[in-house]
Amino acid sequence: MSDSNMITAYSWAAGLFQQELPSSLSDIQKRAKLVNEINTPLVKGENQLANTKMLTGLDATERDSRLNEIAQISTPYLTEQISDKLRKNILLRLWTGCMEAAKAIRFTSVAGIRDGAIIEAPISVEYRRSVFNLIDLLFITDLIYGSGVESAPAYKKLVKEHYSLNGVPSNSIIRKYTKNT
Repeated sequence: MSDSNMITAYSWAAGLFQQELPSSLSDIQKRAKLVNEINTPLVKGENQLANTKMLTGLDATERDSRLNEIAQISTPYLTEQISDKLRKNILLRLWTGCMEAAKAIRFTSVAGIRDGAIIEAPISVEYRRSVFNLIDLLFITDLIYGSGVESAPAYKKLVKEHYSLNGVPSNSIIRKYTKNT
């Protein structure tokens, strides 16, 4: 994973593991909507340029507050009666997979900040291919993460962002629900 927020969120979930995606999240559009709903509360913060705060810098109280908030938001989507700990685990893994893939299929990435302005650079086909080699490898071991990955195109459409699968391997899980090549 290339983004420290996603690495941190995934590591929070690592101690708690559920193998299968709950049936209430089988619909790809519902998963995309859920990720969209929990994204802002999870990464909200103080950085004026990106309006986010790195998850790695949060104290336990703030981390728990954010996790509790996303757990509450998820109840209309993730309808199974499960423990809060398991709910948070599923949400973090789903969010991480979706956001990691969504960032990899966008056209540009943040290359830095200069004079208070965000500088973006194009994402190359080679970079996208290498990222998806790792993403697809992680999917093999974590089906919930993979369910997030496969919902990334639906998420991009929901938030009205264009994307490209150019460079993504033809057998990648992200292609499961899309006709975009």
